Amino acid sequence: MKKLCLLLTVLLLNFLPSGCTSSRPEYFEELTEVERANLLRNARIIALQGKAMPEHLRGVFVELAPYERIVYDGNKRGKATFRWEIYENTGNRRRITQKDVNPYWIMVYAFGDLRDPEWKLSHAQETAQLQIVNDPSGSTPNRPAPAQRVRYKR
Repeated sequence: MKKLCLLLTVLLLNFLPSGCTSSRPEYFEELTEVERANLLRNARIIALQGKAMPEHLRGVFVELAPYERIVYDGNKRGKATFRWEIYENTGNRRRITQKDVNPYWIMVYAFGDLRDPEWKLSHAQETAQLQIVNDPSGSTPNRPAPAQRVRYKR
């Protein structure tokens, strides 16, 4: 019994000083507020220059704050995502339209060193086929013709 207690004590004392070691630091250096604001400004410029924004939504886009997410995998390195969702308000509020449910969206991604990242842009495709026209009588909405198909972008 003494030998077992002595063995357990020796094993316990061997594990205590070693502790836990990690290969990565626990915290990474994050962007400063000025660097983050610069990243957001560049994301807006890319969205506007990439012709992702329809003309009639530009005014709303400039005023809207995006959903922002930054994931760090190193000091000031990682992936930043900016997403704008623009809901179009129409005068006819008697019924919900497809644009009320699925807003026009723009996503801008920044990869790598977030002070000078690589950029990627994606956005909703606005097509004339998917727009539903109101019935002049106001009773029921027109449905798309059978030849038209509703497609969802993944």
